[in-house]
Amino acid sequence: MNQSMQNQIEQAIEESVNWKSKNTASMDTKRLEGTLLPNHFKTDLLSQLQPYEQSIEHLSTGFSCGFEIEFFLNPNKLKTLEKDIAEILPDYQMLLIFLDDVPKTNHRNFYLIKEVTGQPTKGMQSFEIVSPIIDYKSLPYFLNAFFTLLNKHGATDNDSIGFHLHVSTQTASKLSPISLLFFLDQQGVLNAKERQYTRDIIHQFFSYSAHDWRWIFEEVTRKCYNVNFLHYNQNNHIELRSMGGAGYLKNSKEILLNCFQCLLAYENALNTPAEKIAQGILENYALDKQVIHTKGLSYQELKNSGDNDIWFV
Repeated sequence: MNQSMQNQIEQAIEESVNWKSKNTASMDTKRLEGTLLPNHFKTDLLSQLQPYEQSIEHLSTGFSCGFEIEFFLNPNKLKTLEKDIAEILPDYQMLLIFLDDVPKTNHRNFYLIKEVTGQPTKGMQSFEIVSPIIDYKSLPYFLNAFFTLLNKHGATDNDSIGFHLHVSTQTASKLSPISLLFFLDQQGVLNAKERQYTRDIIHQFFSYSAHDWRWIFEEVTRKCYNVNFLHYNQNNHIELRSMGGAGYLKNSKEILLNCFQCLLAYENALNTPAEKIAQGILENYALDKQVIHTKGLSYQELKNSGDNDIWFV
């Protein structure tokens, strides 16, 4: 054992001449270091995860996650919020603070950002907490901790803002976006009402015949839908935007249930035969519209087109 350990030490010494820190981007940024000690972090994480044990047992796929929490806050309360956030972060982590511009996040650290989106009430400003890429099993700890802090400091919300969950598979195995959409809908993940930037993507796809789906995916899907597919080619990555709206900061339990239902939708989509999914789509959706490209039709043909012909000019 001692010889094996000595070999590891020797190897590390030799390799360390080429090591480079991955945290240099934080040098010129206002930041607070996490202060939660390892044993406390482990205890709290396991305690928060226990209620979701049954869901976890059904997940055989490795997932990477991230989240964004949009909120309104009286700017006078920002300093104490920053301090409290540092106390819930593990001591290997940092909170990077951007109050003058919106940065491109590095996927490694937590960010507190002053935003320009949303419609804050008088005396409030828009802010956002952005997570790094994390293991999905830490979602209950972080979401419960952040939601508790935000409520403690009087953060508010309305239908102009929300919660966004980012999910991707840890392997590059290809997953049909159609299969994933079907199970997201069947798992009830997309039941929240439509808002300005969370349009119903199920209606966008499954009102149309399968012949049009590729065109819709390539030409129509964008960030205003309740599922954002713009980076789907990167390990089946989606941004789930359906959660949020008025009152969501008071309902972390529902947010977390939706997060795990989203992961279960991935699991089902990966492990269900295409034949069975196709049968489910046929049984549950109209599929009675079709996209009509007007440049290929005469004026008379356009006049004769039916109500289920949706024009693209």
